[in-house]
Amino acid sequence: MGAIAWGLLGPEALASERRTRTLGLGAAVRSFNDLAVPGLGGVWFGKQLLLGTLGVAIAERVRNSGKRAQNIEVTNAVEALACWLALDFSGWKRDPRLRGALKLSGKKDLSFATVSKRSFYVTQPMRQATVQPLRALGVVESSGERFNAFRCTKHGEAFIDAAWAAFRPHKRSVLDHLVMWARGIHDDVKTSELRRALSPLEPMSESASEFLRERIVQGTGTEASRRRKALEWVEALRDKTPQQIESDAKPTMVDELHWRDLRAGALFFAARDAAISLLDQIESHIGNTADQRMSLDATLSETVADKVESLREHGQAFLDDNYDPSPVGEATMFCRECTEQVDTRLLEKLLFREGHVLRQRGRDIVPGVAFRGIQVSPSEAARSPEEDGAEAEVAQVIPLPEGISHRVRNLFLLNLDLCSELGKWLTGPTDNDGGE
Repeated sequence: MGAIAWGLLGPEALASERRTRTLGLGAAVRSFNDLAVPGLGGVWFGKQLLLGTLGVAIAERVRNSGKRAQNIEVTNAVEALACWLALDFSGWKRDPRLRGALKLSGKKDLSFATVSKRSFYVTQPMRQATVQPLRALGVVESSGERFNAFRCTKHGEAFIDAAWAAFRPHKRSVLDHLVMWARGIHDDVKTSELRRALSPLEPMSESASEFLRERIVQGTGTEASRRRKALEWVEALRDKTPQQIESDAKPTMVDELHWRDLRAGALFFAARDAAISLLDQIESHIGNTADQRMSLDATLSETVADKVESLREHGQAFLDDNYDPSPVGEATMFCRECTEQVDTRLLEKLLFREGHVLRQRGRDIVPGVAFRGIQVSPSEAARSPEEDGAEAEVAQVIPLPEGISHRVRNLFLLNLDLCSELGKWLTGPTDNDGGE
C-alpha cells in the first residue's frame, strides 16, 4: 500500500452543486476553510460581491421610500438581471461566471415584478456564497448572519461608487436607476450601459478592484494576516505553471501554523472526497442492477473494493499527520471510521453519515431520495453548500497542492479577476490541450 503524499498537484475545478453530500462534516469543513482563508466564503470573482452589495443598497433605498423590499428578493433579482444581460449579449453562451442559462433563456419581460419572482431565476444564486465575505470585508453590517438583516455600510457605498462612477444609464447612477426599477417606476434595463456595468463577464473597474483588494488585506489579527499571506501566495503563483511549483514546500510568505492547518485540511478533504467517490461508485453499481440494491454481506466488486481501500489510505494519512484543529476532533472521528478494517462496518458507518443519496435497509444498500444511479461528475457533486461555486466546471488547472481548501483555489481566481485577467484565463488552454 503506497503512502499518501500531500502536496501533489492535480486539476482543480470549482464545484457546482446539483446535490450536496455533507456526511455530517459541516463544522469540520467550515473550520478548515476558515483556517485556510478566513472570511471569504464561496466567492471567486469580484462581481459576486459587488452585485450582493448593490442588492442590499437597492433594497434599503426602496424600504426608505416606504415600499416593502427584502434583501434576498432584490439581490436575487439584480443577479438574475446581470446574468440575463450578459447571456443575451453573448448569444447565450455558457460561462462559469453566469447562472441560469437554461432558466433565463426565452425570457423577455425584465420588469422587477417579473424578475424578482422565485420562478424566474435559479434556486441557488451566487448570492449564497457572499453571506460571510460581505460582512467580513465590512461592506455590510448586521447583528446576525441573515442576509435579509444586512445593511450597506459606508464601505459598501464606496465600493458601489468605485465600481460604477463612470456609468450613467439614462443619465442616472447605476444605483439610482435600479432603485427606480425595483420600485416599479420604469422597466428599461436592456441597455448597453447597464449591461457593461452589471455583467459578471465584464471586469470591475480598476478603482473597484483596488478597493476590494484593500478590503481583503485590511485589519489586524490572525484572520486578516492569513488573508494577506494567502493573497500574496496566489499572486506569486499567478504566472506559474503546475510544473514550476515545489508542491511540498511551504511558501515563504505563509507561517508555519497556517501551513500546518492548510496541510491538515488538505488531508481531511482528500479523505472526505475519497468517501464520496466510494459512495458514487456504489450508486453507479446499484444503478446497473435489476433490483437496485447491493447486499452489505456480499463480496465487494473489484471497483468498489478499490475505492474502499483508497478511503482507508486517505483516512490513515490524516491520522498519521497527528494534527486536528477541527471542532471537537470531528475530522479525526471521521477518519477513524474511514480506516475501519471490516468492510461491512466501514460501509455501515459511511451510510449512517450519508442517508441522502444512498441508505441502509436491513442488510442492503438501497436508493435514497437523491439517487441517480449514475457516476456523477465532480462538478455536480458539491461536498458542502459553500463549495457550490459555479454553474459550469472550470477546466483549467489551478497550480495549487491537491486537496487544498477550495477557498485557496477561489482566492487564486479572485486575484486573477482583481488583475483583470480572469476572463482571458478562463478561455485559455486547458491541461488537456497537450500543447498540440
